[in-house]
Amino acid sequence: MKRFLSIAMALCIGLTMSIDANAKRFGGGKSAGAAPSHQTRQAAPAAAPAAAGAAGAAAKAGGASRWLGPLAGLAAGGLLASMFMGGGFQGMQFFDILIMAVIAFLIFRFIAARRRKQADMMAPAGHAPMQREAFDAKPAASIFGGSAAPAARPVINAPAWFNEQNFLEAARNHFQSLQQHWDANEMDKIAEFVTPQMLDFLKRERAELGDGFQSTYIDNLTVQLDGLDDRADKTIATLTFSGVSKNSRFDQGEAFSESWNMERQQGDNQPWLVAGIRQNG
Repeated sequence: MKRFLSIAMALCIGLTMSIDANAKRFGGGKSAGAAPSHQTRQAAPAAAPAAAGAAGAAAKAGGASRWLGPLAGLAAGGLLASMFMGGGFQGMQFFDILIMAVIAFLIFRFIAARRRKQADMMAPAGHAPMQREAFDAKPAASIFGGSAAPAARPVINAPAWFNEQNFLEAARNHFQSLQQHWDANEMDKIAEFVTPQMLDFLKRERAELGDGFQSTYIDNLTVQLDGLDDRADKTIATLTFSGVSKNSRFDQGEAFSESWNMERQQGDNQPWLVAGIRQNG
């Protein structure tokens, strides 16, 4: 019985700890594609004082936390190896093997259910590319009467149909959706959100992580519009995303700040596409 419990524990540790070992956020945390056209207004992530303290702790301990998964996997592997070499599997019955298979199946079912639940909570309905119609809605009415107060900083050279508040909200949702597709290695869905040049880069980066699922959590996500130009052939916008990227809910994570070059061809029902990503610092 003790031998069986040891085997089951090693199996559980090896399966659960190895999932997040090589997780990386969308794009691999690298700069690629067309550089954003506008100067970002901040070069470091913006966060509340508490979040800033957590990010500072992550800078000191984040590197060590990334090694916990691989080290746990190695420990489990060493335990199994010692059992093999020391005769720990001698005398195992078919029923023991069957129970181990059931445990492994339940673990994978739990992980898959967690991934589906996370996707349902964070992904917007439809997963459709950002289109012009998403920004035609009127600003929400203020509870004090009249319309909500406009943004303090005017958008530069914005077309008449553009609504900054709705654009930023849609951008936040699409950031989370792209991370979900990246974790699931769904490059066909990512293709709907990026230019062909960016897609080629992303395919190469994702291939380096393997074909399996990975888990990435984004906390304290903020998004700001740094500039927008309505040109004759297309509209170009620069968005800066900041937050804390984690490989698990128990990971302290790493603070990040990156700017996206967003492009939209002129015409009705044209989607916004990610044409480039730049890491800020």
